[in-house]
Amino acid sequence: MSDSQLDCPKCDGTLETKTHEEIIVQRCNSCYGLLIEPEIMEKMNAELMVEKFLDVGPASVGRKYDKIDDIECPLCKIEMTRRTDPEQTHIWIETCPLCDRVFLDAGEYTDLKHHTFTDLFKRFLKGKRFKD
Repeated sequence: MSDSQLDCPKCDGTLETKTHEEIIVQRCNSCYGLLIEPEIMEKMNAELMVEKFLDVGPASVGRKYDKIDDIECPLCKIEMTRRTDPEQTHIWIETCPLCDRVFLDAGEYTDLKHHTFTDLFKRFLKGKRFKD
């Protein structure tokens, strides 16, 4: 990934490079959203407690920005595809169709990684995204 600054696709913030051991992500300095390469996501899933170091934004901030649809990939400058996580349908994930990078709002990675009983209730409270 280039060292040039990237604009956050959801807010007026800037994506900054954040690392934890061999894991490198881009995190917004304002809304705390994460831009993640697919192979890095796999490393994150295998690493214990990585979310405590990288997904530091409060879920309440993530929910605020989750309402923003139609975002562009900060690298490719094309519309990202929105999809619902099949296991946790209250989590909406944006993916770039060219570079396959994923954008997650603050708190969403932690929620994805820690599937809990309360996710069943979140599914009904948040509902399903209609643009899938």
